[in-house]
Amino acid sequence: MHRVILTAAIAAACVSIGGALAYQQANRSPYALEIDATKDTTDVGIQYRIRMTNVGTQQLTGIIVELGANDIQNKSFLEPGQTYYFYPDPETNISSVKVKTNEGIAIESNYRSPAKVLGLPGAGR
Repeated sequence: MHRVILTAAIAAACVSIGGALAYQQANRSPYALEIDATKDTTDVGIQYRIRMTNVGTQQLTGIIVELGANDIQNKSFLEPGQTYYFYPDPETNISSVKVKTNEGIAIESNYRSPAKVLGLPGAGR
């Protein structure tokens, strides 16, 4: 008897999780972009990087990324789920990141600094 109840509970949980995942997938925007601009201070200096992920269901095209004054980089396309990193030129005056695509997406983001924990590599002193 207990085995039947446990099996039914596990089956109900699996159906619920599957339904939630299907609902999320069905309601994803066709054109969506996630930007994470990071300023990482380490023992050897500061490293800037911009992680860009296509979180939509359709390909994004004509991506133009303004990393700072006189530093504009391009990527022709980004497939759904694909991630790409941009790195500013060393002489770029860093302020914020601006991204535009042919699909009408326009995002401006400031750089964030991740929290440092003593004892981890690159954590600084």
